[in-house]
Amino acid sequence: MLSSDTGVGPRKEEASILLARIVTKLVGWAVSIFYDLERRGPALPEGPVLITANHPNALIDPLVVFQTAGRPSRPLAKAPLFDKLIVGTALRALGGLPVYRKQDDPKLMHLNDRTFEATIAALHAGSAVQIYPEGQSHSEPALTPIRTGAARIALLAEALRDWKLGLHVQPVGLTYVQKNLFRGRVVAAFGPAFSIDDLREEYEKDERVASRMLTDKIQEHLEAVTLNFEQREDLELVEVADRLYARGKGLVGYRERDRIADRLPRMQLFAKGIRWLRAADPERLEGLKESVRRYLRLLTLFGASEGDVPPRYKFGMVIRYSLRQLFMLIVVFPLAFLGAVAWLIPFILTRYMSPRFSLKLDQIATYKFVIAMMAFSIWWVTLTAAAYVFSGMELVLLVAAGLPVSGLAAIAWHDRQMQVRQDVRVFLRTLRYPRGQDRLAEQRRELVQEFDRLMETWKGNL
Repeated sequence: MLSSDTGVGPRKEEASILLARIVTKLVGWAVSIFYDLERRGPALPEGPVLITANHPNALIDPLVVFQTAGRPSRPLAKAPLFDKLIVGTALRALGGLPVYRKQDDPKLMHLNDRTFEATIAALHAGSAVQIYPEGQSHSEPALTPIRTGAARIALLAEALRDWKLGLHVQPVGLTYVQKNLFRGRVVAAFGPAFSIDDLREEYEKDERVASRMLTDKIQEHLEAVTLNFEQREDLELVEVADRLYARGKGLVGYRERDRIADRLPRMQLFAKGIRWLRAADPERLEGLKESVRRYLRLLTLFGASEGDVPPRYKFGMVIRYSLRQLFMLIVVFPLAFLGAVAWLIPFILTRYMSPRFSLKLDQIATYKFVIAMMAFSIWWVTLTAAAYVFSGMELVLLVAAGLPVSGLAAIAWHDRQMQVRQDVRVFLRTLRYPRGQDRLAEQRRELVQEFDRLMETWKGNL
């Protein structure tokens, strides 16, 4: 006679956890190939954590958090995504929780009560849960006003455990550069996590007031880890200003590609300075904008879409750079060429299929990513199966392992050769336009001095 305690329940739960970890790793690995991914900030706390993040890039945002959080996290996502074949399967495997929105189907809004309860149960079990309190993905230049759902979940989770749960709210700021493009860049900035037990007294007096207070605190913490602009054009001004200022001050080399994670604090400071200057002296701001645009036009003449143009090139530096880059390109080329040929068909299919959809800017990367996941996975299975059919097991392992390695080599070679091509173009144009190089150095010096004067004035008015 079988025992009633068969262990099926625990085994099923362990299998579910294992599946979630595998899917998280695979999806995280895929998104770190799709983007040049960076992380900034402290590690995620242990125990129950409510991850609150801004939402500039649709389904890509939770994938970036999966890869950078350092531990599994259950995402809240809009309900229609769970009906998608690939996306829905991944969300369910990761323990995703559906959010029913009025604009999707008002008749299903009552199901949010069940999601609310499941979210709190996950936090009570010590899990990390992702939530995007802006409520929808967007491409606005700043955070949109956040909703109270995250605060209500956090407060109720603590209240139901007599404020002994030890819940932390973890703000995460996601900043993208060319977010709609393959090999664009993204940084996940993790701010300091904070507890909410200091709101107990206020919550017991008035739940709505406490929810509003916590919502405001979440907004404040998110603003501290994101880039926020009053106008879209401010972003270009800040990007160029940061590039020339960092190099003018010697913080980074002229042709060096500094990490977005390192640039973020400087760009945030520039963004705050623009807001102050727009209110204090709009005419001076317009003059500064025109000077930066003039600098950008001259910079573009040299083909410097990244980095800057050095005041002078040293012969020894050029020789060392050329030999090093040429060596790396030659060494990686055979494997990269093999990878480019092997993956050409799914690559072309992804490029062809993506423009077929009429999409908003914040949706493009999601569609590209999903199409690529399907196309490349099917192609990998197809070639591996073909190797088995025509050559047996001898070739299967080589093809199964060699395809991903050659693909990564192709991506690495592509990134490096793009960087080298731009560096060579900049160098050759400095030989052709030496006076332009001098003008850039002069304009950069004047702009850096103007930024220093503005910072002194700003600090004096604080």
